[in-house]
Amino acid sequence: MKKWITTLLTASMIAACLTACGGSGSQTKETAAETSQTETEEKDVSAVTAGGDAKIADEITIARIDDVTNLDPVLLNYTADIQIVNMICEELVTTNDKGTEIIPSLAESWDVSEDGLTYTFHVKEGLKFSDGTDVTADDWKFSFDRAMTTPESAWSFSVANVDSVEVPDAATVVITLKEPEANLLSNLSCFNAALQSKAHYDATNGYQDAGSYPIGTGSYAVSDWVLDDHITLTANEYFHGEAPKTKTIKFETITDDNSRIMKLKAGEVDIITDIPYSNMEEIAGTDGLVAAGIESTGNKYIVLNETSNEALASKEVRQALLYATDKQTIVDMVLYGYGEPAVSFMPKNGLYWNDTIEELPYDPAKAKELLAEAGYADGFDIEVLIPSGNETYSQIATILKDMWAQIDVNLTITSMDQAALYDDEYAMKHEMVFGSWSDDIADPSQLGDYWWNFETSQCFFTGYENAEAQKIFEESNYELDDAARKDLYFQLQQIFYDDAVAINMYHADATVAMSDSIQGYVQTPLYAYRFDNLIKVVE
Repeated sequence: MKKWITTLLTASMIAACLTACGGSGSQTKETAAETSQTETEEKDVSAVTAGGDAKIADEITIARIDDVTNLDPVLLNYTADIQIVNMICEELVTTNDKGTEIIPSLAESWDVSEDGLTYTFHVKEGLKFSDGTDVTADDWKFSFDRAMTTPESAWSFSVANVDSVEVPDAATVVITLKEPEANLLSNLSCFNAALQSKAHYDATNGYQDAGSYPIGTGSYAVSDWVLDDHITLTANEYFHGEAPKTKTIKFETITDDNSRIMKLKAGEVDIITDIPYSNMEEIAGTDGLVAAGIESTGNKYIVLNETSNEALASKEVRQALLYATDKQTIVDMVLYGYGEPAVSFMPKNGLYWNDTIEELPYDPAKAKELLAEAGYADGFDIEVLIPSGNETYSQIATILKDMWAQIDVNLTITSMDQAALYDDEYAMKHEMVFGSWSDDIADPSQLGDYWWNFETSQCFFTGYENAEAQKIFEESNYELDDAARKDLYFQLQQIFYDDAVAINMYHADATVAMSDSIQGYVQTPLYAYRFDNLIKVVE
């Protein structure tokens, strides 16, 4: 896997860094190959704009595959929404650009009581929301009350251990826990705990008015939002830090992969994301463009809903599908060197990732034995839903259809509008979908909650329920001994694999391509955008 690209790299240098860190040489431009990683880390965009006739564009356009559907911090579910909220709202703490350490955000510092139960956060003074109104103690109290009491939130785990939140003034937030917690700071970096304007929430009927969204203290604010088309962010003139270098960033929704690529080549957009791996080399070979794989915490799963297809309720059937899935072939045919097969449901090399699980071999004969034991000697039918225009998922589905046909499992591939697919998935109407995950915090508890707290997502929309595993997960949240906590997560990963709760397909890099006039593109392994230094140089 490629090493994370640090901040303030020019687009033409990204490929060089990937080559130096083990990336695919075919994605590299010769002109960039002479620049070492150390040198690129020292580049600053101000050096580019200080001299000559170079100018910075006022607007940058980014085309993404997913539409922005919801911006309420406590009700988020999809990466495309979370990325925008992370730009407009802030929490007490955040992560560094590598996604590995907790660093101050709105809180400049904090104290912890000797018993580990009380955290006192010292907040920056004079904060304003993007509408120019002052941040008050009521806003902090309101934001935490929403995080703690909204029953529909999938992220209530992040504040489940909070006993009380007291805000004596706008510059002090005191959080008292029910019991000491190993991962409180990571949980507080989650968007669920973002600061919001209470006055704006009330004025927009709890964000229920058409096109409404939260107002925060981030470096950008929403200025225009058209569902199924685009969302535009404008630099927040009341931002408490250094002003972002680009005034306007427009995110267009273009679900079709080929259309996004064509728009980039035509210069109609400046950056595109979620590029099929099969197109990376071709884009990188186009004059004026750069394509790169970025380290991520991304995992891809085959999500099997045991409540809508009775065959999937059998552990033996799910294990049979695991035996019948040649993950290496999928990786070779789909990822083009930008990932590797996954054994664990957790990101590879992340905190408590279990490297002791032995992968079952690809064995169709064994798969047929298991199907016979489960009463499906003649196979069964199953339908997979994939988003229209998603070339990667279409490729994977076609490969699986051929693989599973060898064990008489007939896979029907149904393409549908992404929004409709999400609706079916949430309503548990699907039989199978391709699940995608990327961490948002520097701790596995977020992903653990999504899989093991059944109420959060019905075990990632599989319908699988395991009281023993849920108990182990709950214990992990309050285990302060690191070695013991690691053991608990190792147990969870083994249970997941043995029961074939879902099929872990692969860990993969995120993909991005852009004009070589773009500089300062930063996307953390947690998929968070850090665009304050993003610029487009124009002559």
